[in-house]
Amino acid sequence: MDQYRYFNHFSRNIGINNYRHVFSGGKLGIRVSVLIILLGLLWSTGPYFYKGHKGCVECHSPHFETDGACVDCHRGDSRSHRIHIAHYRLIQGEYACFTLPDNSVVRDGRRLIDTSGCRRCHETGHQGNRLASHLDASLDKTLPEALALAIKSPAVFMPNFYFHESDILKLVNAILASSAVYASDSNETARIIHFEKNKEDSDNTFNKHCGSCHRVLTQQLGGLGQGDIGPNLSGIFSRFYFKSFKDDKFWNSKRLRQWLKNPRDIRVNTQMPPVKLTEDELRHLIHIMNP
Repeated sequence: MDQYRYFNHFSRNIGINNYRHVFSGGKLGIRVSVLIILLGLLWSTGPYFYKGHKGCVECHSPHFETDGACVDCHRGDSRSHRIHIAHYRLIQGEYACFTLPDNSVVRDGRRLIDTSGCRRCHETGHQGNRLASHLDASLDKTLPEALALAIKSPAVFMPNFYFHESDILKLVNAILASSAVYASDSNETARIIHFEKNKEDSDNTFNKHCGSCHRVLTQQLGGLGQGDIGPNLSGIFSRFYFKSFKDDKFWNSKRLRQWLKNPRDIRVNTQMPPVKLTEDELRHLIHIMNP
């Protein structure tokens, strides 16, 4: 009786009249009705299943067949013929080079990461500062197209490198290649990255004495400065910043003090004038700029 009442309640909710069964006999009529519905569904989808679903190759030409299945490189779901499901989080061909062993696109992208100083702010390949997005988490969290757009149209305080489209493609593949290896070890913790001006922090040493020409992304105060004349100083005291001090040396607090005292003692043709700071201002500036 409990089972019959359940069917009664269910059929009323979906609009079936229990007193008009295909066959008489109460529960038997309901069961037969459900069976007919199931058989109808199987009949309507039968041609699809019986012809055999070929997966991705029904629409796409196969390539690198000996290297694995389509989803191994491009993600998606090869079991579905619905395009929105089959192409869910799809990695298009040009962004899937990182899945191929010893690929020249990835090698070129890694060189660009080094020469462009991306690790000044980002961690990629298990190396770099955490001043901005953790790129080793990109494969699971960010679509390749979104990465490419972020490089092409950078956020505030990210330098615009004006990369060519082919270079952006190489960078994205290099980022995804590292993410595929290190994503499980990323252990990224939630952090706040400030990209907007904070009135409480506007009256600081960097903004007063450096911000008209430079920008910097900091741990303590977020993004500071509004100038684009001088180089971006994010991560200047880390080993990921350019070796742009005298004799191709890394920057540190001592060398920054020398530079500010008289930049032309370090680089004869520089356009930057001396910056007069008190000892307290120097200490505050160095504290701000530490990653």
